[in-house]
Amino acid sequence: MMKKSLIRSTVGIWGDSIMKGVVFDSALKKYTVVKESATFLFSRRFPITIRNHSRFGCTAPRAYEQLLRFLSTQDVPDDLVLLEFGGNDCDFRWREVSDDPLGKHQSNTPIDRFECTIRDMIHAVRRSGGHPVSMSLPPIHADRYFEYITSDDRVDASRIMVFLGEKQTIYRRQEWYSSALCRIARELNVPIVDVRSRFLEQVNLSDYLCMDGIHPNEKGQRLIHEVFSSAYYSFTGGQIS
Repeated sequence: MMKKSLIRSTVGIWGDSIMKGVVFDSALKKYTVVKESATFLFSRRFPITIRNHSRFGCTAPRAYEQLLRFLSTQDVPDDLVLLEFGGNDCDFRWREVSDDPLGKHQSNTPIDRFECTIRDMIHAVRRSGGHPVSMSLPPIHADRYFEYITSDDRVDASRIMVFLGEKQTIYRRQEWYSSALCRIARELNVPIVDVRSRFLEQVNLSDYLCMDGIHPNEKGQRLIHEVFSSAYYSFTGGQIS
């Protein structure tokens, strides 16, 4: 547990569209930012300042470069720095896969580079005087995501299946990256906000995910907020200044 004296009033968030509060609007067939995101709800509940650097489509290596530039300009570090990555890192360029399903395709960020980058981010935050926190990834819905990626006219479903073998390969790969993130956090004694377990506890997981299968919906964002709140109370010993 972190001592309350270490927690002042600023939380920095580095992540992708999940922490930005992006949801998939099935009616409009496009992505939007939900007003009552986990971050927004958290800021309403606690008297703290949140600096959200999350970006749609962001990978760990891309964020690491941005993090280093940001830290070099800050005299006073954020008290807590949340790291949420892996969802875009584990994904593939599906049009390229469809064009050559028997070819050797790497994830956007190969797992070894992903792990090295997460370690580098943790060390960079600590060197700056901040306290890193890792977040496990919400699980995805493999069937929904498969339907989403193959809705692209340039992506052939049968060719994607040749590459995957089965749809659940998508789920397992994302789980692999989430597990790697948590393993590194444990090795480096970094607290983990275990969002994934809370999602998996739900009777109907699909109720908490958008129809694209990868983004938590409004209900899912509220669930993330609940996990954040419990974790923050734990970090501060139940005392919020």
